[in-house]
Amino acid sequence: MPPVRRPKTRRGPKPKTIGQRKLSERILKPVIYPERTYTQWQRIRVLVFLEHYRIPCAQGNKSRNPSQQEAAEIYGVPQRTISDWVRKKKQIEGVGENALVRTEALEGISHCWWPELEAKLYEDFIKWREQGRIVRRGWFQVQAGFWFRELYLTVSSSIFHFSNGWFWGFLGRYRISLRSVTKKAQKVPEEYQSLVINWLRFNRRNAQPTSDIFFDIVLRHPVGRFDLSNICNLDETPIPYEYLEGKTYDMMGATTVWAKSSQSGWDKRQSSLVLCVFADRVARVPPMIIFRGKGKRLGKEKQEYHSGVLVGFNDKAYMNDKLFLSNIHNHLVPVLGGRPTLFAIDLMGSHKTPAVLAKLRSHNITPSLIPGGCTSLVQPLDVAINKPFKDLMREHTDEAIFSAETIETFHKWTVSQRCILTTQCVGDVFYKFHAEKAEIIRRVFRKVGLSLPIDGRADKELDIKGFLGLQIGDWRNDVGVAPAEAEILDTNDENEDIEFVVDSS
Repeated sequence: MPPVRRPKTRRGPKPKTIGQRKLSERILKPVIYPERTYTQWQRIRVLVFLEHYRIPCAQGNKSRNPSQQEAAEIYGVPQRTISDWVRKKKQIEGVGENALVRTEALEGISHCWWPELEAKLYEDFIKWREQGRIVRRGWFQVQAGFWFRELYLTVSSSIFHFSNGWFWGFLGRYRISLRSVTKKAQKVPEEYQSLVINWLRFNRRNAQPTSDIFFDIVLRHPVGRFDLSNICNLDETPIPYEYLEGKTYDMMGATTVWAKSSQSGWDKRQSSLVLCVFADRVARVPPMIIFRGKGKRLGKEKQEYHSGVLVGFNDKAYMNDKLFLSNIHNHLVPVLGGRPTLFAIDLMGSHKTPAVLAKLRSHNITPSLIPGGCTSLVQPLDVAINKPFKDLMREHTDEAIFSAETIETFHKWTVSQRCILTTQCVGDVFYKFHAEKAEIIRRVFRKVGLSLPIDGRADKELDIKGFLGLQIGDWRNDVGVAPAEAEILDTNDENEDIEFVVDSS
């Protein structure tokens, strides 16, 4: 059963009636911005004006009360709305006098079409949360569909709709809200401004066409010598078998919101997801998942992987130079068409080995190495893509887990099953993201300056977190970089294949 909701009366002194209130300058203050919704104070203000304000008559010493139309012109409220307020005067001035908090919401709280279903759903929710399990919208949808089929055998399943209205009504009736499990804060490293500007100037300098075809390229292709289909960003991010971070539904007022994995270590048994996105929003390079292990005894498991997902293995479940070289040779180079390419990558060790840099150069690919500590500021995947992508991943993974666990024959997850599930969710989300949220990809490439015109006319679109009014300026010059520890710290710093611009002084 749901917790008993006892009506709460409003605190504070008994409210005054319209007749007891005084006409003050605050009430007569003119309205600057007309509104479409009105607070209790705004309603009382108009009613007090109608009752107490006096307008002198043209003849004699008599005066009269203002009309509703006059009040409408003064306060910017439609006359029909004021007329409705006058009819409900007693109700408006009585708000607060033994009145219930959120009266309208409480009146509708008892209206429920499927009480048995909601009671079962609430019982399952309490049990799930008592175990520390994460509960999101997908869980409610799966469980609601299951209980409807179990409880209403004579009713067609098409009758029940998991609509937003029903769902929010259910949450309100049972006092359930969406709560945060963890909360993280970040501080923008403002001292990295010179690093960011140098990186922007490096990209702008390398986008300049050669002198013999300069005007032809500029007039025909304002982005420079790189086509949008040849401006890309690759990044690696960890993904767990089970998502325990973020938010979960829990009871209102709970001071501790905890979460527990359905199986020991699932939230820590991570794999790595490698994404490559292009400025023209086309999904050319398939996503890659790197699992922990050797990958030699897969059997039938490999056949059940998503056909549009690449799968790799190593002992630490992260990208190494061997996997990176293979990915470049087999999947990146074939889609570039031999055209000049700007390849934005971070300073991960496997991204800047001599073999990798030589491979990139041999295929006319310019590596744009993002300065250390600046990936959250200028890397497209980190700035605007990874978060919504992971949100979709979390939603798909939760729904798949809950659907599988409701089957009677289900007993326990195996590592093989979770690997298959991960590839299926990644593949579905990757291509769905490019189909439905392609505009996010287009905007973020312009936002960080990777796909802006080389003549600088659109530099006002630069929108890098923490830096106001940032300008690329003269791309021929570099600016000084003070914190040396923020630059490339590796033996490959002296490698001439790395064209990242540092202080030349």
